[in-house]
Amino acid sequence: MSGERGLQRVAFYVPLAFMMVFLVIPMALTVVWSVFERTNFWMKPAFTLVAYEKFFFSGRFDTFSYSIVYSVVAVAVSFVLGFPIAVFVRRRITGRAQHAVILLFILPFMISELIRTFALRPVLGRTGLINNALMAVGIIDEPISVILYTPLATIIGEVMSFLPFMVFATFLAMEAVEQYIFEVCDDLGCGPVSLFRDIIVPLAAPGIFAGSLFIFINGIGLAIIPDFLGGPAAANAGIIVLNSIAALDFPLAMAISVVMMALMIGLLYLGHKLFDLTKILEPIKR
Repeated sequence: MSGERGLQRVAFYVPLAFMMVFLVIPMALTVVWSVFERTNFWMKPAFTLVAYEKFFFSGRFDTFSYSIVYSVVAVAVSFVLGFPIAVFVRRRITGRAQHAVILLFILPFMISELIRTFALRPVLGRTGLINNALMAVGIIDEPISVILYTPLATIIGEVMSFLPFMVFATFLAMEAVEQYIFEVCDDLGCGPVSLFRDIIVPLAAPGIFAGSLFIFINGIGLAIIPDFLGGPAAANAGIIVLNSIAALDFPLAMAISVVMMALMIGLLYLGHKLFDLTKILEPIKR
């Protein structure tokens, strides 16, 4: 028994120590470095808010604000597309097959994000699949240029990249809902609209929030999507950080990272207070 307890302690403390060394401490150092003073090639200890002023009182913040809008749109589209899939799988597919179907939505993540994003360019371009299909059916006479290298392409890229997270997170929340709840609603004559609005959405709210948060944070932080699909004018926090590092303005890069961390922590706190995210895997009690 003592040996088993020892293994349990190791299984708990080793991952905890790993998280402290490679996540908590670097995040804390990022906060400290964000108030350092910039030098020619690095930074030196000081307490200055110059880096934050460069971010909040310049065009960088406007760019960051636009990326927030695009990410919110991507979250909304992902919810419209992904949540019905999770509900359908939970309600209409037998228990053994449910996880196999959900696995199909996770398989794309086994391919590099770089490859998946780059593969969208031939689809969205002027001579791409979408334009060719629209011209073939006679909807348009010439290729349209409002897809690739536009905010629309960035939103499409974010949805295609992160939609499985919405499906998976909401399915986890729905999996905690016993099937008898749906059966009782059907027996009582609950209509599809009221069932969706009054039963399914409230019960799945923790999963909806978790999936939305993941898509939102990655949408404003992952540089590869706007870089490949949004064109030269597209940018988000990730691209601003990369540009700051390229310009050797490390305090600015740290300050933007701190803003991102604060935003994520604030949203997590708000979501936990509103929905109690621990309920994602907690079965609904009879």
